[in-house]
Amino acid sequence: MRKLTKKLKIFFFLMVVISLIFLLKLKNAPIRAQVSHPNIVVIMTDDQDTDSMPAMRKLLSYPEGSWINFKNAFANDSICCPARSTVLSGQYSHTTGVTGNNQGAAFKDGNTLPVWLDNAGYRTGLIGKYLNGYPWTKGTGYVPPGWDYFKESKTISGKNTDTYSDLAVDFVNTSTTPFFLYLAYNAPHYPATVPTRYANTDVYVPPHSPNFNEADVSDKPKWVKKLPLLTSTNIQTWDKERVASQKEIMAIDDGVQRVVDTLKAKGQLDNTMIIFLADHGYSWGSHRYYHKHCEFEECSRMPLLIRYPGLTANRDETRLVSNVSIAGAIAEYAGVTPGLTQETNSLIPLLTNTATSWNEDLLLEYNGTGSRSFWGIRAPGWKYIEYTKTGEKGLYDLTNDPYELENRANQSAYTTTQADLASRLRTLRGL
Repeated sequence: MRKLTKKLKIFFFLMVVISLIFLLKLKNAPIRAQVSHPNIVVIMTDDQDTDSMPAMRKLLSYPEGSWINFKNAFANDSICCPARSTVLSGQYSHTTGVTGNNQGAAFKDGNTLPVWLDNAGYRTGLIGKYLNGYPWTKGTGYVPPGWDYFKESKTISGKNTDTYSDLAVDFVNTSTTPFFLYLAYNAPHYPATVPTRYANTDVYVPPHSPNFNEADVSDKPKWVKKLPLLTSTNIQTWDKERVASQKEIMAIDDGVQRVVDTLKAKGQLDNTMIIFLADHGYSWGSHRYYHKHCEFEECSRMPLLIRYPGLTANRDETRLVSNVSIAGAIAEYAGVTPGLTQETNSLIPLLTNTATSWNEDLLLEYNGTGSRSFWGIRAPGWKYIEYTKTGEKGLYDLTNDPYELENRANQSAYTTTQADLASRLRTLRGL
């Protein structure tokens, strides 16, 4: 018994010595900063063209600084559901299989940006428009994977832009970091709802562009040739809608400012990347056309501004980018690995201004069943289109003809240029 007691004493003595050594090392060990993921806020508008942007007087004042304004940003497929699927996946619409507004149910929502972030510990929230047709046949209570907070438009009473902003502010205030907020306004989608406070306010309205109600469309594809000239009644109706749209955009602008102010008050502004973009552009009568989902600049060009904390100054970025790069940039900023192959490069090198090279060839597509279907390439100074159903071609010298008034396809003076762009288009398509 005495021998056992002696052994126990030796054992406890050794344990005390080992514990003291461990505590001494711990005391002298360097303190390591706790690593946490940064926050991400995406603010998306619905059917907003770049010409509308002067109405966003607060956003264009670059609140709190560190903003990059992408002057040449494009939607790969310029219609709502395909474009939104691309933003949430980092893949082209022909890859996601969502090539029309009636195909939202085809989106493979089990492997998307919110899923990647949710798996990394983010609180994820959607407020507003998800994908067209939601919830399809999945039941009214269906919440897609990855979303911790899911307040889809159909569950939000009315189309009041301020309600969306209220919910966004509440989400930020009730979140512990890290969080991912996807604020998808239904505005300024037709018909626009004018906020009461702006009902009698003068607002900037873009003038009709040189290609508005284009008189001679003999060089354009068949679908444009079939469009009649706009009547004075058409023009008057749509001009009135344009004013309403611009005033609703002012309410969105208020919402952007409120989100920035809330992040600042919460002490999270400099730990949050804010991305403002539209799902695509919109044609307000250019080439006789009012709508979206077209090959022309008005449809595909979109607003894109990103607040990247820590920049020394605001700046414009003129290199060509597309919405296919958004998901990859968010994943890289958050420090998570995408669950899908990203089909273009992340925007982070452009945000940090460290890119030594950048491929500016962008893929444009419309994979419908009608004669308007096309594949296209948007490159610096040029656009080339191949219509898949009719065999027609489109070639536009955007440096000298920014409004695409003259189709130069199949003209001898442009043979080399057309052949080069056709080859680069095949590369973009992986052919």
